[in-house]
Amino acid sequence: MKKQVMSFQKTALALAVGFYAANIMAYQEQGQSGNTSSWESAEYLKDWGLVSMNASTAYAMGFNGSGVNIGVMDSGVLMSHPEFQDGRIHTVVSTGKYSKDGMRYPDAKFGFGGLNKDQPFDSNGKRNFDKNNNGDFVKGGAFSIDGGWHKGINDSHGTHVGGTMAASRNGEGMHGVAFGANLYSANTGGTDNMTYGPNQDYEFFLQGYSQLAANGAKVINNSWGSNRRVNSAFTGAKGYSTDSASNYQWQEIAGYGVAMMDIANITETTNEKDVMYLKDREEAAKAYYQFATQGEKSFLDAAYEVAKEKGLVQVFTAGNRSLMAESFTRASLPYFRPDAEKYWVNVTGQRGGDGYPNDVTPTNKWWSKYYDYASGSYGAASSDIQIYNYAGDAKWWTIAAPATNIYSAYVHIMNEDDYGAVNNDNYGSPIYKSSGGTSMAAPHVSGALGVILSRYPYMSADQARDVMLTTARQTTLRKGLEGQPLERWESAQGVPSKVWGWGILDLGKAMFGPGQLLGEFKVNLDQNDLWSNDISDKAIKARQLEDQAEAQTWSVRKAQLAALMQNRAGATAEEQAEYQVGLAREAARNARALQGYQGALVKNGQGTLTLTGNNTFTGKIIVNQGVLAGLNQSLATAENVVVNQGAGLDVLTSATVVRPSATGLQRENITATAQTVTATINQGGSLLLNDGVANLDVTFAEGAMLTPNLDEKILSQAAQNVQQPISVEGSGHFRGAEQALVGGQDSYAFFSLRNESNGNRLKVTAKKQAMSTIARTANEVALANALDAATTSSLYSGLLLSNRQNAYRIFDQLNYDSDLRAQQHNFLNDFMLRQQLNQTAVQRVKLNSATQLWTTAGFNRLTTDNLTSHSYNQLLGADFALNENGRLGLFFGATQSRHKVEQSSKDRALHLGVYGEQHFAQARVKVGFIQTWGKHEQRVGALQHLKTNSQTQDVFAELGYNLWPTEGFTLEPYAAVGYMHVKSKGASRGEITLNENNRDVVVTSVGVRPSIPFIAGGVQFDLTGDVAYHRFHKDRATEGRLQINNQSSANVYSEPLKDVMTAGVALQARITPALSVKLGYQGAYNHNTKANNINAELRFLF
Repeated sequence: MKKQVMSFQKTALALAVGFYAANIMAYQEQGQSGNTSSWESAEYLKDWGLVSMNASTAYAMGFNGSGVNIGVMDSGVLMSHPEFQDGRIHTVVSTGKYSKDGMRYPDAKFGFGGLNKDQPFDSNGKRNFDKNNNGDFVKGGAFSIDGGWHKGINDSHGTHVGGTMAASRNGEGMHGVAFGANLYSANTGGTDNMTYGPNQDYEFFLQGYSQLAANGAKVINNSWGSNRRVNSAFTGAKGYSTDSASNYQWQEIAGYGVAMMDIANITETTNEKDVMYLKDREEAAKAYYQFATQGEKSFLDAAYEVAKEKGLVQVFTAGNRSLMAESFTRASLPYFRPDAEKYWVNVTGQRGGDGYPNDVTPTNKWWSKYYDYASGSYGAASSDIQIYNYAGDAKWWTIAAPATNIYSAYVHIMNEDDYGAVNNDNYGSPIYKSSGGTSMAAPHVSGALGVILSRYPYMSADQARDVMLTTARQTTLRKGLEGQPLERWESAQGVPSKVWGWGILDLGKAMFGPGQLLGEFKVNLDQNDLWSNDISDKAIKARQLEDQAEAQTWSVRKAQLAALMQNRAGATAEEQAEYQVGLAREAARNARALQGYQGALVKNGQGTLTLTGNNTFTGKIIVNQGVLAGLNQSLATAENVVVNQGAGLDVLTSATVVRPSATGLQRENITATAQTVTATINQGGSLLLNDGVANLDVTFAEGAMLTPNLDEKILSQAAQNVQQPISVEGSGHFRGAEQALVGGQDSYAFFSLRNESNGNRLKVTAKKQAMSTIARTANEVALANALDAATTSSLYSGLLLSNRQNAYRIFDQLNYDSDLRAQQHNFLNDFMLRQQLNQTAVQRVKLNSATQLWTTAGFNRLTTDNLTSHSYNQLLGADFALNENGRLGLFFGATQSRHKVEQSSKDRALHLGVYGEQHFAQARVKVGFIQTWGKHEQRVGALQHLKTNSQTQDVFAELGYNLWPTEGFTLEPYAAVGYMHVKSKGASRGEITLNENNRDVVVTSVGVRPSIPFIAGGVQFDLTGDVAYHRFHKDRATEGRLQINNQSSANVYSEPLKDVMTAGVALQARITPALSVKLGYQGAYNHNTKANNINAELRFLF
């Protein structure tokens, strides 16, 4: 299907898309965090609706629908339009078989059919609707269509709607409300002339809605279709006619001081082509019964079922008939099926235009003139005047949104003032155009829900719906009238109107939490959030009065219908439907009554929810998990705040609320009032005690906790005398406070806490303990004592408020243990290198009449004290004959070591050495000196990756005696002594200084080296071994001295070196008289050390 759409795009379109691609790559977002005016670009202002709904507030807070999937059911989206090119717009395919015989256009004969496929536009360039094609379909017939725009099938409606919802913000044209959301499009298979009646197929729409839901859509916009006409309405339906000029008169807008030329009265007709007239609840019910009694499901059932099953919200339009008392059936469905209410939104219209709220209306069109009484002139603003169907009995789920002069993406399918005549070349090309109707209002709402869901990722779709409805604006923004009730607002503020529903969409206000609780609101919050809106429950209390009045009426009617139901022949299908609707509404009223017609809040999840508004809801607050924080005025009217096991209540003395503005972020500091907060802390629950909190009425159950917030007082007193006891206190009336367990001991690793509360006062006192009390090792004791002595350092103040876990983390950051262990490894690696050099080389004796060049490479893996090191060395040397039995050698080389403990680090070393060897009959003496320069990567957290240098001098001597000087076997015991001096340079970063350190180690060794020569394959081999015991003396432990802020220091030590056994084996082969090769292994072992060295040597005789 998509390929077919693209095949119709001509050169002009290709140029337009190319231009778009170049511009989107160059587009740089000018919007700044916290600054609303920076988001109000020319592109933003193209849709005055964004201004009305205060969308820039959401954008300045970082919310634009990103990460949220929203859906649209309409006449396809033109996927080649420049507004849909950034990868967020997708189509779904509706595939299946029709479930019944039906038609898309039952009113086609009146000119409301589908496009003529052979000639979609007439000779005048107008859309050519086929009066002879009702769009019939038959049961079992196959269908398959994707959500893209299809020539000859679809009109521009879906593209315009999709643009308002989610068009790109790219610096061109306009942008959608949720320009960061992913939009998924399903196709109605027709144009906007499709009537939304029982004629539409259940299975077709079920597949479309299901595919949108399967792709994660949380909201589905339904702007598609036209009002039913008398021709396709219920038997006896009346028509709504405004064809006569007498229907348009000057209509005064009370309170605004203006009059508009608009529909002032309706002519009731029986004309088949007129839209059916829902003048009251009775007529609206008859329209619904037509769906309920036909015996077949329709599109309404599909929308209802998918919404309930998937938990998504269906957004429908009220209809485009001003002064009609009720919204059309699909929008008012929850009145008849109350369990659908939480998943439904009805959208009526709000007037406005460019320059909102001070738009200037045209004076050259008689049907839209506005007269300003004050100035005595035409052209008055149309802002904030309701248009199209009233909310009626659907008011509880109705909201008003921008519905006139809405500029959006469009498809060129007819002659356009700005785009010229349509022809076969430009038919289907992308353009922009303004349109009006509730069809244009609904996508503002659906896009807004996408943005709200991105703001509250922890909320369900129906909860986001509640936030949107309860934050709607019920006052006007018209100049000079700001804050006055909207025109024709007949109910109290905070209670939905039969004209406007909840009021005008206010996306900005929706960013700050719900405006009301409509019953029990369960929030599952695993993040931290703050709701600063004033939250009431006015509406649910007003609904109680309506429910009571309806219950009285129903009790009489219920009895009448029940009597009819006893006699099946006496009840019509409509009466049976009425009875079922009545029972459903009764059950819904009972459910609301069970909740007590109160707004209540249930807090789940491990996050903290903070309330700062002047809240007036009266139900309970139940805190099951995490923390609920709030000012007194935010919690006081709640019946009770119940805190259950594992949860906490934090009553604040003050709070700061940050909001975006036209000049940047604005901070408001709010102080708690004297209102009383009533709470019950159950077993395992906790009251978080802030110093100075007052007006509390709290009951502590057995096992409840009182957890102090000591941070501010500790910090303020730390500079004076932190050893003095510190207390936090609160006042009020308390029961069981004396027995409350003190919580938060783990939050303060260095303080002991004591409860000193009574019936009128909460008090917890903290006393400072030595930091060493929690130390786990001797080195941590030294560190802790040093920190305790460095009271003016930031390390001290940062550690002072730590919990035990964080304290150990900081200890680990300062801990030198891993570096000390790594230094021991470097020492042992140097020692193993010496052992490797001392392995007997038989060929060396036999070739002692010449100069020998040699190179050796080794790999060593060393594990000790939970530290593993890998080292690699490469040496290059030469030795020379001094006399017949003596040699002198020189070498240089390098070692690289990688140590791995909590993190990896690298050390590097360069070696330069000299050695000499002299044989006396059966005795042998060898001496040597190795100078090593090291570069070490520090592993102390505070000095992480800082490089320091060291130097090592290694002097050694060895005496051996050949006990078994035969040609087939030799055995040489030996004794050795070595002295190693290590000097480590210091390092400094911030408040931490690692002092220079010197270390002296003496090593004594005894061992034995057997050797077996043999010939194999004509090659001379020598197999040698080496087993020795080594003892370390003097500075066996590595020492480090950490200085903190020049105030204190800590000496820390590694585990001392333990005596080790070494064992080695080597196989040397004389390949030619001048060339020998040796492969060897050397290991070192004790109870906690394992070292394995593999080495190879190549020696060449000159």
